[in-house]
Amino acid sequence: MQREVSRAIKGTWILTIASLFSELLSAIYRIPLQNIVGDRGYFIYQQVYPIYGIFSVLALSGLPVVISKTFAQQDNIFAKHNLLKKTFFILSISCVVITALLWLSSRYLAFMMGDPKLYAEVRIVALTFLLVPFEASLRGYFQSNLIMTPSAISQVAEQFLRIIIIIGSAILFGAGVLNVYQMGTLANAGAFIGGLLAVAILIWTFVKNRPQEKKANADETIKLEHGLVLEVVLIVVFTGITIFYQFIDSFSTVRLLLHSGMSLNLAEIQKGIFDRGQPLLQLGIVLSLSFVSTIMPQLKETNRLKQNKSTIQKMVRVCLWLSVAETAGLIALMPQVNTMLFTNASGSRTLSIYMLSIVIVSFINLLIAVTSGDDEKNLHKLILFGMSLAIKVAFNIILVPKFGIAGSAMSTILSEGVILFGILTIYNFDREFLSLDKKFTSNLIKTGLIMAIVVKIVVKFIAAYVSMSRFNSVWINLIAIPIGAIIYLRLTKRWHMLSKDEWEILPMGKYITKFMKIED
Repeated sequence: MQREVSRAIKGTWILTIASLFSELLSAIYRIPLQNIVGDRGYFIYQQVYPIYGIFSVLALSGLPVVISKTFAQQDNIFAKHNLLKKTFFILSISCVVITALLWLSSRYLAFMMGDPKLYAEVRIVALTFLLVPFEASLRGYFQSNLIMTPSAISQVAEQFLRIIIIIGSAILFGAGVLNVYQMGTLANAGAFIGGLLAVAILIWTFVKNRPQEKKANADETIKLEHGLVLEVVLIVVFTGITIFYQFIDSFSTVRLLLHSGMSLNLAEIQKGIFDRGQPLLQLGIVLSLSFVSTIMPQLKETNRLKQNKSTIQKMVRVCLWLSVAETAGLIALMPQVNTMLFTNASGSRTLSIYMLSIVIVSFINLLIAVTSGDDEKNLHKLILFGMSLAIKVAFNIILVPKFGIAGSAMSTILSEGVILFGILTIYNFDREFLSLDKKFTSNLIKTGLIMAIVVKIVVKFIAAYVSMSRFNSVWINLIAIPIGAIIYLRLTKRWHMLSKDEWEILPMGKYITKFMKIED
């Protein structure tokens, strides 16, 4: 059991580090992209990004997570391979239909997004869905055995090639070779080309490691738990929850800004500024998704839940601890982070509001992962999701004309809050099953607030003596981030928020426990 726990933790960090590296690349490429093409060009690229985001959920996180749990329930390798064939077939039919629908409706979707010339971008992104059957089924297969390396390598390779193409398209635009729409189309084509590389890596790994021969009496019977379809839908929509909100923003924010009297050019620039928050948000949430990817296979049998409960509780606490640190740190450093990445501080207040999504969505993802096997209440959670989308639309209509892009951020936070409060209500605010006692929760909030306040004071003090520039923002962040980290770690130790085992879940955890003299 201890060996399996160790593999689970190791697998978590392999996938987490790969995901963090991918998201770091995703954040970095936006710097030259936005700098070269400007906020309007960035808007042109980002406007169809939620469609790619849905592909990403299906191929990278949502489907592999729930598929891995189903694979883990099978009795032997031959049953797994039989399930793999059927999963691939079902996904193939579904994704061909999705691709066809997106392709045929591309002109209408572009019109609804506020710019009919975006239809070519919609079509090129639609092609990525043809890769979902390969990526989702194979990643789920590997992750069911807690083998995260193939998923990690393919994810990094896919992102790296995609980013090369995106930066190349930006350079060609800057040189006057491409217009802004051609740039957007070529940049979004990177998702399909990068995906082809990921598929090649996954297939090569699978073929290399598959059994050479099948036993004559091998049992290929597939075991499927009751309520699987509902669970699949549940995991997919909740792991991609932020993408669905961004999808709503793509169709509503610009139109609502225009309705408030803003010009089209300024409205597109404002939406581009709002979209700066997406890579930061993704970078924060990827931690919780990596923990969820490891938790799900361990829920493969109900009678093993008690054995796995201790590991799951540790992962939940550590994940929330990290999410609070990220959220508090980004809010405290927002003007400097914004300027460092995107040349100026435009929209910093909006982005600060938006960053609250990190801890809310991380908590939601963990709750959904741990309770996804509860067939009786899964339908209630999906209803909550539907309600939150309706609330997002309603609050956008109310808040965007009054507060601009800050209204979009506020409506997102309120919608996510509805889901979180609803799930906690469904389970009667029972903190015991997640080991989130009142003392841990209150200390976690206090630690985040104290760290954020101290970092903000440090930043304000330094900023009073230097001008706001990208160079100055970089070294201010280099000073403030270590200060914040030390405060957060010291307060965590002082208030005994994490056990020694939980400290060791962190990357280089054993070295941290020795350095900070953490004892049982």
